[in-house]
Amino acid sequence: MKNVFVAFLTLLAILLLIVEPGKSFNCDDARNHLFPCLNYIIGLGGDTPSSECCNGVRAVDSSSPTTTDRRAVCECLKELAKGFPLIRDDKTSSLLLKCGLTRAFSFSKDVNCQT
Repeated sequence: MKNVFVAFLTLLAILLLIVEPGKSFNCDDARNHLFPCLNYIIGLGGDTPSSECCNGVRAVDSSSPTTTDRRAVCECLKELAKGFPLIRDDKTSSLLLKCGLTRAFSFSKDVNCQT
């Protein structure tokens, strides 16, 4: 479990990028923005995501205004979830609502991104 967590942190550190205003969705940016959510989505962060996590969720949401962008977010995060078995679907499915968002993107490893 510790090795998976360390590998995830290493991957995200490597992919660390700054989002430019007006830039369309970028998978590496999404991973970076959602990094603060890691403890919450693997069940170590309690029942409420951190404010940093929710800020990241909002950044990903704002970088995906179109259906095509939201599908790209979904595919990106679906692939991420497949690589980390500790990610809990119940936590990922509640993340948006807990951060006050209603427009959906998801990162379950089994989600259908075309709907």
